[in-house]
Amino acid sequence: MAALVAPVACDWHRTIALDGDALGNDAHSNCLPCGALRSIQIRRAVAAGDARKPTAEQALALYRAWSGWDGTEATDIGTASDSAAVAWARHGVTWGDQWDDIPSIAALDPANAGHVKAAVAFLGPIQLDLNMPAAWQGATTWTVISGSWGQPGTWGSHRVCAGRYDQQCLYAISWGTEVRITWAALATYALNAEASISRSWLEVAGVSPTGLDLAALEQESRSLAV
Repeated sequence: MAALVAPVACDWHRTIALDGDALGNDAHSNCLPCGALRSIQIRRAVAAGDARKPTAEQALALYRAWSGWDGTEATDIGTASDSAAVAWARHGVTWGDQWDDIPSIAALDPANAGHVKAAVAFLGPIQLDLNMPAAWQGATTWTVISGSWGQPGTWGSHRVCAGRYDQQCLYAISWGTEVRITWAALATYALNAEASISRSWLEVAGVSPTGLDLAALEQESRSLAV
C-alpha cells in the first residue's frame, strides 16, 4: 500500500442511498455485521450496479452467526473483530441468491491517514472500530474532545464502515447515516481498521490500481483465517 498515492478525495457513498436504516443496531449490539453489510452494499453497487439493500433481518442473522447471540439480552454483547474477520474471509457473507462476498482482509494503521485514504480509494469501503467518547452522542462531526466526556471509551466501542474521504475528514456510515470523522479524531479514537480485498471490486475498470499485487495481498490476508 505504501507505493500507492491516493487521490485528494474519494466518495463511494454516492453509489447508495443512506436511508437512516440502522439495520437493528438501534436496539442490538450488531454494529459489526452492519458495517460489513454496508461495505458489501457499496462494493456491489460499484462493481455490478446492484441496487439491493441490506436488511435488519440479514444483519441480525449475521450477528447470530458471528457472535453467538441467541436473541437474549445476556448474549447481546457485540462481536469480536478478529473472529468476525476470520469468519468473513473463511465463509463469506451471502448477498442475494447467487453471490457470496468472500474477501481477503488486511489490517490498516488507522493513525496513518495516507494508508487509510489509499485503502478507501483503491480497495473500497473499510471497517473501523472506534473507542467512542460520550461527547460524540448526537454529533454529526466526530472530533477530538477534551475533558472527561472526550475520554475514549466513555460511550463504548463501535464499528463503522467508511467509504468516503476528503482533505478534512473521513466519512463513515453509522446507524444508516453519514458522519464526519476528522483525521485527528481517527488517530485518537480508532482501535483498528481493516480493508476488504475483493476481486469483483478490483476487476471493475478504473478501480484497480496499476501494479497492485492482488495475489500477494490475498496470501498475506488469508493468514487471518489460519
